[in-house]
Amino acid sequence: MKVTAFFHGIFFKNQIVLRATDDRDLPLIKKMFDSKKSREERTKREILLKCEIDAPLQKKTFKQLGAIWKLIEIIFMSSTPEMRKPTKEEMYDLYLDLLEEYADKTPSSVSGRLRPVHISESNTMAAARFIDGLLYHLANVCDLKPDLQADVRSVIYEWEEWRGKQKVDLNDFRSIEEMREFVTYSEASGRSPVDFHHIVSRGAAPQFVNCAWNILALTREEHEEFHRKGWDCFLNKYPHLKPKVKRAFDKAGHLPIPDDFMKTTKRTYGAMKSLTQEALED
Repeated sequence: MKVTAFFHGIFFKNQIVLRATDDRDLPLIKKMFDSKKSREERTKREILLKCEIDAPLQKKTFKQLGAIWKLIEIIFMSSTPEMRKPTKEEMYDLYLDLLEEYADKTPSSVSGRLRPVHISESNTMAAARFIDGLLYHLANVCDLKPDLQADVRSVIYEWEEWRGKQKVDLNDFRSIEEMREFVTYSEASGRSPVDFHHIVSRGAAPQFVNCAWNILALTREEHEEFHRKGWDCFLNKYPHLKPKVKRAFDKAGHLPIPDDFMKTTKRTYGAMKSLTQEALED
């Protein structure tokens, strides 16, 4: 079992201490550790955690092709009781089926009938639309177990961060109605169902109320949390959305960005230090 989430973390007295930024992840984390403890008691052996701790300091290149094949693999695994990985042939067959559903179409040079555009001939935008379709499929068709949910969330984090840094995005051309149809999962956490939240508020820029690029899909709880705590706390919890939020403010005509948008919070470090001290004293 695995968990993908954002964590506050410090290195204190040669120990790593992590705290989940989103309390809704705690039941899954507890379940993972309960399972670990049970297995250790049964086998009389310690089970080590396989961890990747990433504190990005530089730009990452989001590899669309790798994300596409990863999502297709997850879609296949979700359809098998044992979450079996597909063979190469099974993976390619499913890829062809998903192309028919979600890829751009182009006239065949032989028959003139529309055929799906393969990823080998897709440009960046066509590949982005296909990824969006695969995420839609996962949110609406697949029944994902926790391990697969963690894999999907990992892709969403990288996908949303990459999109926010692009000059042109899918939502530049969508209506809000089209966005409602395709984006049925939270861009913050990957959870469903979702509300739509304006990045640049109605009061600040009413002319952009119906622009899809000015919309964040969030769960009701995330939406309400934003209104209670503001940008600083929200983006500290979901840092992968910073590029999208900044892009929306830039696109809205360089409106003043709220003061709390890019603040760093010293409260987090202080809270983590207290947490660590308590843990070491127990």
